[in-house]
Amino acid sequence: MFVATFSIPADGFALEHALDAAPDITVKAERIAAHGTVWVMPCLWVAGNDLDAFDAALKADPTVDTIVMTEKFDEERYYQVEWSETVEQFINALIDTEGSILNAETHNDNWHLRIRFATRDQLENFQDYLAEQNHPFHLLDLYEPSSPRQEMGELTTAQRDALVAAVEQGYYRIPRDATMEEVANKLDISSQAASERLRRGIEQLVTNILITPEE
Repeated sequence: MFVATFSIPADGFALEHALDAAPDITVKAERIAAHGTVWVMPCLWVAGNDLDAFDAALKADPTVDTIVMTEKFDEERYYQVEWSETVEQFINALIDTEGSILNAETHNDNWHLRIRFATRDQLENFQDYLAEQNHPFHLLDLYEPSSPRQEMGELTTAQRDALVAAVEQGYYRIPRDATMEEVANKLDISSQAASERLRRGIEQLVTNILITPEE
């Protein structure tokens, strides 16, 4: 399994017109799936300045076929939309390569799409599609989870508990307020097991947060 994060310009995907009209806006998509375009990214949470400008531009955005619902809140707005054929074609290509969108949000005039693929071949097939259709894209990172439900940058429960216990007990303070044995006792495991969980947890954090993967 592979999790890839792509940066794709809005003009190559969706909402270019609306984002141009309100450049400070951030859009986050909800109800993301991969089994049909009706259920892929129909719900949008929008926050930032110029919400009225975005609202007006969204109604004229060629990538949106229909605005099904709009809810206005103090600092954000919620939309349920039906996408145009151009966006559906893009999503269908992703579905054909068996990719699943895990997260989708805008950064300035780009979409950041985090997509899960079962195999590297599926990932490469999607990249081939983008290249064939002249869709500009940038692969921001590529991650291979060590467990089926683990997402990029996430720790296992055991790793997280070990790191939290070590910090709370002062294991990382200078000088240390706790020994590895005391951390292990807190977790009710052996000192060796505690040491391994801390080491793997730190490696996981550094690898996925501080190290920039190569394209």
